[in-house]
Amino acid sequence: MSKDPHAKRFEVQRLVERSLDLARNALLQQGSFLPGFIAVQPNGMYNVGVAAQGGAQGSNLLIMALKQKASAKQIRAAAVYRDVRVRPEGASEDVDAIQVVAELASGESYNVFQVYRMDEERLVFEEGREVERVPPVIFAESDRSEAGTKRWWEFWK
Repeated sequence: MSKDPHAKRFEVQRLVERSLDLARNALLQQGSFLPGFIAVQPNGMYNVGVAAQGGAQGSNLLIMALKQKASAKQIRAAAVYRDVRVRPEGASEDVDAIQVVAELASGESYNVFQVYRMDEERLVFEEGREVERVPPVIFAESDRSEAGTKRWWEFWK
């Protein structure tokens, strides 16, 4: 991948948009979805998959498989997406959201939450997305496992 920051930003945006598309299609067809992933091979081709089980356990299995591929240099970027409940700032109750974590081999990692609601068989994405930079997990170096380092998947437990 290019070291150009615009190319990196484009790769992250593509992963997030594609993940949201996959989640959106599953929501429309099934009303919910299992955690899924997109892995970008060094040649730019995508591998797409879904966990065999839901929740944190399914997400963690995907992460471990992607970490193995990353350490073997078989992928240059990856995204994991899942169906979650979040409480927006100032709200009194939880709402549905799609969480996407997109990472690049360069170490850039972003956590994205897209709030949604089902409105009479129609999926409606709320305006705006919550985006935050987070420490990498899939492409993390082994020395990042020090005590005190927060990993985004720990918040799913």
